[in-house]
Amino acid sequence: MFFKVDFAKAYDSVRWDYLLEVLEAFGFGRTWCNWIRGTLTSAKASILINGSPSKEYSCHRGLKQGDPLAPYLFILIMESLHLSFNRVVDEGLFKGIQLPGSLSLSHLFYADDAMFIGEWSNENLSGIINILKSFFLASGLQINILKSQLLGVCVPHQVVEQAASLIGCSIMSNKFRYLGVMVGEYSSRIKAWDDVILKLRSRLSKWKVKTLSIGGRLTLLKSVLGASPIYNMSIFKVPTGVLKVMESIRSRFFNGADQSEKKVTWVAWNKVLASKKHGGLGVSSFFALNRALLLKWVWRFVSQDGSLWYKVIRALYGSSVETHSTSLSSNWCSIMREVNKLKGKGFDFWSHCKKRIGNGDDSRFWFDCWIGDVPLRVKFPRLFALDLNKEASVAVKLSAPIDISFRRNARGGIEEHLLADLTSLMDSVTLSNSGDRWVCDLVSDGNFRVKEIRNYIDDLFLPHQAAQTRWIKYIPIKVNIFAWRARQDCLPTRVNLIRRGITIESSLCPVCSVCEEDVCHIFFRCDLAQLVLRRICRWWGLDPHDWSSFQEWQSWILSIQFSSKVKAMLEGVFFVSWWFIWNFRNQIIFEESPPRRSEFFDAIVFCAFNWCKSRCHTTFSWDDWLKNPQFISL
Repeated sequence: MFFKVDFAKAYDSVRWDYLLEVLEAFGFGRTWCNWIRGTLTSAKASILINGSPSKEYSCHRGLKQGDPLAPYLFILIMESLHLSFNRVVDEGLFKGIQLPGSLSLSHLFYADDAMFIGEWSNENLSGIINILKSFFLASGLQINILKSQLLGVCVPHQVVEQAASLIGCSIMSNKFRYLGVMVGEYSSRIKAWDDVILKLRSRLSKWKVKTLSIGGRLTLLKSVLGASPIYNMSIFKVPTGVLKVMESIRSRFFNGADQSEKKVTWVAWNKVLASKKHGGLGVSSFFALNRALLLKWVWRFVSQDGSLWYKVIRALYGSSVETHSTSLSSNWCSIMREVNKLKGKGFDFWSHCKKRIGNGDDSRFWFDCWIGDVPLRVKFPRLFALDLNKEASVAVKLSAPIDISFRRNARGGIEEHLLADLTSLMDSVTLSNSGDRWVCDLVSDGNFRVKEIRNYIDDLFLPHQAAQTRWIKYIPIKVNIFAWRARQDCLPTRVNLIRRGITIESSLCPVCSVCEEDVCHIFFRCDLAQLVLRRICRWWGLDPHDWSSFQEWQSWILSIQFSSKVKAMLEGVFFVSWWFIWNFRNQIIFEESPPRRSEFFDAIVFCAFNWCKSRCHTTFSWDDWLKNPQFISL
């Protein structure tokens, strides 16, 4: 039986005399209790009537909403209910769920949310109601029976309906039954993932696609939209089909296409998801997010955080995670199956969970990975077979000769050689007074973080490119993305359009009408591009070069003897020039009156100045920008 209780106007109903008695029972001093009494009795309130506040009146119960102290006081009130309910369970008046290892579950509290768990019986249900009535008479907190919900697991539906109607509550909805860890129906899971997809689509409304620049769409993808499905993904494995639909929604949004619109995709979505150090835009995949969130639960179990959740899983499946079943139909078994699948794909999470030794009391000498990359039982299997005390801690094994608990002495040859190696390895170990703790070597400080594990999984499964993404912080995101697409040869040049099977009148460059238009021509070999790039070099006091590709240009820019910040600003100027060249090319094709070439370079200089100046921590003048940009102090 699961009985979810809703308290009616919880904060507004707390009796002050009960709160003060609870504070005294918990050992708070008289001065502190008088302070709390003063903050309560001195409070006054008024009501807005037609927009005007009424005369103030005194309050006689309740905690002030918005008061930073109120949640802590309320938690103490609920703690008194927790202690009372523990006594009820101890006296046998309520039977909770008994788990292996003498662990019992009877209730879970979170702020003003309460869930009572126990065997299905009329006595249990009436016992909860009587306890809550007594709690109401003492504290003033009354349950809203109409908003409370009842669920029976492996109980006939008619029986649950009859009990719910008897006490006046409702039956838990399918959505709650799915999100609750204990119950999982296939149809409810499908409905829950449909809701996630619908929510994701609703956030990507048509006006956002049409009004945001590609830089704005990228920012939205990496912040708001990346966090929207976390609630469901944090505990359940997302089906492959659902992941594909979710990524498809994000991909179409990034490319500026409506859900019903067909549009040519110029960039593979996996390249957009990949990190910048591997040539992508660092959006990150939902696959990696989901798996990193699931691995967090594994990490919590491995690191033995002592929580109630850890105790429940240990009682159900055992203390050694290596022996946990993966064949049962449960969330934890599903997570364990996914860990094994990741291992088969090349990501062995267990190998990255290691013990950092302190005093050695909480680490098993043979089984825990506390020295080296594998447990000692794997590295020294013959010595492990000889040991009679296989569960000994590190502290116990290092306090005496290692072979003192062997069933016989190590024989000459291989066993003596292995014992000598193990003894030599132990000579390098020094114990301290601090406790042992688990560390994840995928993170620099050893503390598991979803973000870094997510990035690691992405780097493992997403495509790698030889050159990392050049990202200049002095220019807008949309210009950075454009330069990235240009270097990926993912722009709709005429050569690329013909390659895609799109019929066009000519493949010649619309600017010069001399050569076929590809990215290298339009940005380096075209007469307009050469004119602009040479003028940039003269403006910055550099010798002009004739580049024919981005690789040649990149090698040149890395060889310049400028400071890193000034060099990045120069690189940003080149990005801006390519942005303007591409816009100029589009205006020639799609507009009746193209811009004047005589004003083209001045527009680049002016726009680059405004963008760079607004994004720098230091200010510089227009004259410095025109005359000595290489000497600007950033």
